[in-house]
Amino acid sequence: MINPSPDPSYPPGTLRPPVESTGSATPTHSLSRSRRNVGEPGKYWPQNTTLTIAMYEYEMDDEYVLAVKKAASHWLPHINLKFDFVSGERGDIRIAQNPPGNSGGASSIGTDARNIAFWMPTMSLPMNHNDPHFEYTVMHEFGHMLGAHHAHQHPDANIPWNRENIQAAYRGTTNPHAVQDNILPLTRSSAYDLLPYDPESVMHYAVSPDLTDGKREHIENRSLSDGDIAWAKKAYPAPQAAPIPPAIRHPRFRDADFDCTV
Repeated sequence: MINPSPDPSYPPGTLRPPVESTGSATPTHSLSRSRRNVGEPGKYWPQNTTLTIAMYEYEMDDEYVLAVKKAASHWLPHINLKFDFVSGERGDIRIAQNPPGNSGGASSIGTDARNIAFWMPTMSLPMNHNDPHFEYTVMHEFGHMLGAHHAHQHPDANIPWNRENIQAAYRGTTNPHAVQDNILPLTRSSAYDLLPYDPESVMHYAVSPDLTDGKREHIENRSLSDGDIAWAKKAYPAPQAAPIPPAIRHPRFRDADFDCTV
C-alpha cells in the first residue's frame, strides 16, 4: 500500500490492508519474461548509494529485524543500492509496526520519504514476523520504497474493477484517496516508466472476483517475478566494469652476439 503525502492528521502506516484473495485462483493472463513493473524514475534514490533504515527501539540482532532484513534482501542482488539497518529514529527510511490486528503494510514511494517529517515513519509493517504473509509484505513495501508502483495499476492491466465493492472495502480508511492511490489505474504520464504489464509481480495485489466483474482474479505472488528483477536492474543498474586495457606489447630484443656477422 502506498502512503499519501504527509499530513498531520494521517500518519504513515495507518491505512488498512487491501482485501486480498489467498485462495487457489489462477491468473487469467499467460506469464511472460517480458512483463515488468511500473516505476517512477523521478523518485528513484541516487545510484550506488547506501540507504539508512532506522528500526526505532529494535536492536539489530532482534528476530524481528532479522526477518525484515531477510525479506528486504531479496531485492539487493538486482540493484546497485545497499541497506544499512540501524537502531533509533534517524534514517532515510524509518520503519514502524502496525497496530495489533493490522497485517498490511504501507510505504512512501522512493524519495517521497524525504518529504515526511523526521519524527514520523516512512514505512509500516505487520507486528507478527512469523506470519507466512510477512515476507511478501516486506518485499512489496520495499518495492515501493525503491520507487515502484502497484503492478495492477498499470494502464494496460485492463482490470474490470467493481468500484462499488472496492469503495465498500476501503470505507473504513482515513485516507479519502486510498482507492485511487492503491487500486485504480495510473494515468499515462512521462513521469512513469511504464514497462509491459506484469500480473506475476510481487507489486500486484491479489484480486478476488468480487472486486472485479466476477470473472477476473489474481493470486498473490510471494516472490520477485522475472519482471520485478528486470525493473530493478533497469532502475538501479549495476556499475559497468572498467574496460580491460589492451595488452602492452614489449619490443623484443635480440642478443647482440647473435646479430654480429663474422
